[in-house]
Amino acid sequence: MSIDNIITTPDIAIEPTQSLGSFIFTNMKKHKDNIAQIVAKTGEKDTFGQLLQRSIRTALHMSDRKISRGDVITVCTKNHLNAVVPYIATQLLGAIIGCIDPMYSPQEMKHLVNTIQPKIIFSAPESIPTLEKVLDETSANAEIVVFGQSDKHTQFFEFLKLHACEEGFQPVKIDNLDNTAVIHFSSGSTGLPKAVCLSHYDFIGQMLNMRLTDNPDEAYRRNVAKYISLPITYLSYSFLYWGSASLILMRSITDGHCRLVCETFDGKEAWNYIQTYKICFVMVVPAHAIEILTNRRGDVDVQSVLYFMVLGSSISKEYLFKIQEVFPNVYLGAWYGQTEISRPLTMLNPNDKHHAELRKNPEKIETVGIPVRGISYKVVDIDTGKNVGFNQRGELRVKSKFIMNGYYNMDSSDAFDEDGVKEAFKYQGWFIAPTLLKNELLNHPAVKEAAVVGIPKDNDHHPMGLVVLNDGFQVSEEEIEKFIEERVSDRQRLRAGIKFIVSLPLTVTGKVKRRELEQMILEGKI
Repeated sequence: MSIDNIITTPDIAIEPTQSLGSFIFTNMKKHKDNIAQIVAKTGEKDTFGQLLQRSIRTALHMSDRKISRGDVITVCTKNHLNAVVPYIATQLLGAIIGCIDPMYSPQEMKHLVNTIQPKIIFSAPESIPTLEKVLDETSANAEIVVFGQSDKHTQFFEFLKLHACEEGFQPVKIDNLDNTAVIHFSSGSTGLPKAVCLSHYDFIGQMLNMRLTDNPDEAYRRNVAKYISLPITYLSYSFLYWGSASLILMRSITDGHCRLVCETFDGKEAWNYIQTYKICFVMVVPAHAIEILTNRRGDVDVQSVLYFMVLGSSISKEYLFKIQEVFPNVYLGAWYGQTEISRPLTMLNPNDKHHAELRKNPEKIETVGIPVRGISYKVVDIDTGKNVGFNQRGELRVKSKFIMNGYYNMDSSDAFDEDGVKEAFKYQGWFIAPTLLKNELLNHPAVKEAAVVGIPKDNDHHPMGLVVLNDGFQVSEEEIEKFIEERVSDRQRLRAGIKFIVSLPLTVTGKVKRRELEQMILEGKI
């Protein structure tokens, strides 16, 4: 650490030289005979060669529709065998992929579609009514393509038909690797999500450098080799909307590994998948990890499970110890990242013998890892703005060459808003938008002022609304809670309820003292 309390790591070891489309194309051809994905419920398999062929055909049919570099394509579906095909096809054309979670509310979908203005939306049938309504209410002019039957919209099988140009196909060349390749959406911690633009350089740099180590742990590798079953298979439930799904897809393509395609999560069924498919890597959100542990089965052989990563938010050390107990061969993954940086900011690498020693220390089991290559770090006192030293509390700030191009179709001048970072909390791996909920509360005629905070409960955070009423109104907490429930998606509900207060504690600049509010609630003063 330097005298000004800044940590600077060595530069990345490998510089990206290909576009994301070229990288995908090269690696899928390299692994063409490997199993790329298996449908968990049916066992249906797909090789990388088969998946690439469908992706090339889809890309060519998209090109016939004049889709080209700079155009945005959207996928809105749960996981199935063809869900990733438009994603890959978009990259082969040098266009931009930006996916939508099919579980989102109409309000959230409307915001996302209006922000990124896609040319084509590949959608599951169940999302079509919402998307039709969204397109009627926005300026977006998108073609809807349905994964399934439709009398009204183009069916996806049309994109899988033989194309005259597929023989000898090559991905579109991208000269500037700083061009945007992928749009992921930010947490929405201060309102509705923002469209984060990530470049070809960001994505490829992450894949090439994330697992490199200066201290290879050969003993670990030899031990792992004893338990590996082919194909090496990943278990995850993330839809393509989530950055973790993109990461897993790209990791699979890079290494020629197999993804298990799971449409929905079931803690009991997960054990059948571990047994049937000899899962090597498990990557799940805390709520799913807890449910898997709760439904533990003693008759399942868990020797194949070598890596277990809890994504999205933290999980208590009691459950981390439980994971190690249930899966004796497992290496507990650890990292911390940010959408705008496009990669882990800190991590532990199972191939690094120094990292392995840290992971063996029970006192460090909750660690999020150590600094990675290519990033500078400092911790800042949020009141004074000054850098602090070892073992002092503050806000982490980083500088990286892997950083977003900005927010799509939106001013990015406040991209790293400090208050936004401090407001964020999660419920079952989903970011909760306090400002969005506060604004909904203010739409009620009885509400004069409002704030929303996250209350710790059951290894999670439940949103609570604090409300100052307008004079002369007689209304109950339950009535306002019902008012919000009718206007937001299920995960955004005020599960910790509503509390009426006389006034909100404010700073001299008029901002709500959120930490003070949270502390007062936890101490029973509100």
